[in-house]
Amino acid sequence: MLSAIGCAGTTKSGLNYGDKARAAYATALDDFFDGECLQAEPAFRNVRRQYPYTRFAALAELRVADCNFKDAKYAEAIQAYEQFIRYRPSHVEIPYARFMVALSYYEQIPSDWLLSPPAYEREQRPTHDALRLLRRFIVDFPNDPLVVRAQRMAQDAIHLLAAHEMYVARFYLDGDHPLAAIGRLRTLITTYPTSGFEPEALLLLGETYLDLRDSEQAKRAFQEISQRYPNSEYAKPAKRHLSQLGG
Repeated sequence: MLSAIGCAGTTKSGLNYGDKARAAYATALDDFFDGECLQAEPAFRNVRRQYPYTRFAALAELRVADCNFKDAKYAEAIQAYEQFIRYRPSHVEIPYARFMVALSYYEQIPSDWLLSPPAYEREQRPTHDALRLLRRFIVDFPNDPLVVRAQRMAQDAIHLLAAHEMYVARFYLDGDHPLAAIGRLRTLITTYPTSGFEPEALLLLGETYLDLRDSEQAKRAFQEISQRYPNSEYAKPAKRHLSQLGG
């Protein structure tokens, strides 16, 4: 390498070290935008290896992660983004990398398919991971342009996790495990307060306490519906229960 560079840092091709890095990165980027990650990914890796002392090395690292994400290789993408975050903590693209880690988990959230169980009945670990990372991103980078998108994604995750808690609570009730159901309903109400399932969960909670002959706890649940969700479809049965309980 040294023998190919003149005193001004110019190579035999007439381009200096930085120019060659820029050209190599631009060529790989063209392939990336054309959807040709099969060619783009090794080209980005070459930029990282051949021009480690330029700003294009870091950008090439991110684009390798982007290629993995684009090819739905989410585990590899997460590893690549996290490596970038770990070794380049002050880089201007850290917010982007952080968002993409969250998005990689988000893309693994169960979805509804015709021949599979509903999404809320399935394993929710990616949903939990996505929500945790999205919340951190929103707090750490409140002015980032991606925050609006992150907020929408977080709300989707909250809704699905609340639906899952409701499903599990009903499963426990069907199996005659009311205390376990109460635990899941309380988790829904306290952990996912913007899910939209709160009044339904409170009504089911109150009715479960009624079955356990705990009228005081039942009253509290029904009163909360009346106070916090007076226009909900669940407010009317809650008021009926309160009337019967003398509340």
